[in-house]
Amino acid sequence: VTLWRTMTSVFQRARKGIKAQDEDTEFDVREDEEQAVKQDETIQLLLAAGYFRARIKGLSVFDKVVGGMVWCITASNVDVDVDLLFQENSTIGQKIMLTEKIVEALNRMNKNMTLEPHQIQGMDFKSIFPVVQWLVKRTFEARREREKMIRRRAMVQFHRSFQTPEEVEFENRKPTFLGSLHLAKENYKPRRQYKPKKMRKAVDEMRVQATLLEYGRRYGVSKKKKEDNKDKAAIAQKLGDDEDDEDAAHKEEENIKKLMTGMADASDGVVSSDAIESMFTTQSATIAELSSEYAKHSAEMSASEQERGSGTAAHKRAVTALNKQIQKLTEKLAQARAEYGQVEGVAQQAHDHLFQVREKKRELEEETERLDHLEGDDANKPIIAQLQKYVNMYDTFRSQLKNFKGTCQSEMEGWQDRIDDLKASGAIHIDEERAAEIMAQFSVETEKLNKMRVKASKKTRQIALIQRKMDEIPSRAELAQYQRRFNDLNEQMNGKYRETKQFITLYNINKDVEKYFNKEQTLLTSIHENFPKAMKSKGNTQAFLTQLDSILEGINKNKQLLLNRSEEEKTRRDGLRDEHLALLDMERVYTKTVRDYEREMAKNEKLTARLERVYTKT
Repeated sequence: VTLWRTMTSVFQRARKGIKAQDEDTEFDVREDEEQAVKQDETIQLLLAAGYFRARIKGLSVFDKVVGGMVWCITASNVDVDVDLLFQENSTIGQKIMLTEKIVEALNRMNKNMTLEPHQIQGMDFKSIFPVVQWLVKRTFEARREREKMIRRRAMVQFHRSFQTPEEVEFENRKPTFLGSLHLAKENYKPRRQYKPKKMRKAVDEMRVQATLLEYGRRYGVSKKKKEDNKDKAAIAQKLGDDEDDEDAAHKEEENIKKLMTGMADASDGVVSSDAIESMFTTQSATIAELSSEYAKHSAEMSASEQERGSGTAAHKRAVTALNKQIQKLTEKLAQARAEYGQVEGVAQQAHDHLFQVREKKRELEEETERLDHLEGDDANKPIIAQLQKYVNMYDTFRSQLKNFKGTCQSEMEGWQDRIDDLKASGAIHIDEERAAEIMAQFSVETEKLNKMRVKASKKTRQIALIQRKMDEIPSRAELAQYQRRFNDLNEQMNGKYRETKQFITLYNINKDVEKYFNKEQTLLTSIHENFPKAMKSKGNTQAFLTQLDSILEGINKNKQLLLNRSEEEKTRRDGLRDEHLALLDMERVYTKTVRDYEREMAKNEKLTARLERVYTKT
């Protein structure tokens, strides 16, 4: 077509000599930069969500965006009750219907959506971008919910049959923990040490203090120590409150002492005031004072005893006591030496055994290093595998032999017990004929038993074969999974085939364009070379024009053939499009029918289960 237009313009210029004047008109085409930015952000957002078909350059922007929106609505796992059947390169009617269904689905998902179908058709990305952003968020939320649900189900299935090492260790140590906790509660629970006498007229504060004293707790105003907190003491002295605090503490101590005089021990024994005073006045620092007082009293008592007795008798008693102590200490020393000798012998034996164990350990480590070196060699791997096989066989045979010996021993003991029982019960001795009959009958029964075992093994093999055949038949879930996978593969193959076909068509078109451009270049070059020669004489000019007319007629014929072929292809395209639309309608009806059939099947299963429950109850 381009060649034809060029030739026509050349002929017109050659015949008429008219110089064409082209008026170049410039148009100011402005693009909305914000729309372009929103378009790029929308495409990138769909790619980030996982809709990778947006990368395909052959698809239009409408197919990318609408396909991504349909994909997000489907992936959000929300029941919108709308048939969203998206197909690429749709007609205008199909696009309008699809955008209306998308808007309906969005309104059912979120009633606050303000997107309109004409905004999607006109690619108003300022309005589309927030909707796509919201859909992507819903898709991620649905994906996280599905992931959590699958993880929880996997954890439940795992914990039904297995346990982690930490859980096993916790279960093993749980009784010990519970016992220790129970023991701690028993040891540290509140214990009543005293019980009060009758307190008829007492203030509530005194009753509370008495109740606390029953369990050994003492709460009240304590004396302030100047050494512990010098700053507070100085401030209290400035304010004149230190003496008041000391008086209050003194009064509190007096009240506690009065309450304790009215207390009795939990075992109904009366507690003296001196014991109460010593119990409340002695703290950790008084232990040393008590021990020093005890040593002083002991010294005084020994001195008084020496003064009361005579010197000789006291000396004899002291010597006798010392001899007894020396004898006891000598016996303890002999016993300790004997124990020391025994312990030393045991320690020497343990030391010798430890030395032997270390020698064996060193030999085993050397042997292990040598074996590791041999095992690391590639040439020894077949031998090591064979040895490992033999070792496993040896362990198996050894365990089987051990089990066989145990079985034989138990059977022998059982038969020995039966023989002893028979001898004890006075069993009659069987003669040889009777024994021969019994052995013959035993042989017959044994043969029957072997035949039955052979039949049973055959039946078992048949059952196993049938079971394997039944296992080879896929279940409904597996068939559905296979169907989905086949559909995905079919869609992938169709997309690849369509893309390859488009590339082939584009290549053929470019090849034809290249061929026509080459022809055009050759023709123009020939005209440019022959035009000066043709203008030298009228005969050459007329011949040149005649040749140009014949070339123009050939070009017109080729153009007409191409136009006819184009019309045929358009007619064929329209027929195929109508057929494709009819098939799509059939597919839509089939999908709806299958969905209705699945719903009815589910309803039938529920009703059948309900009927079975009713029958079982009746």
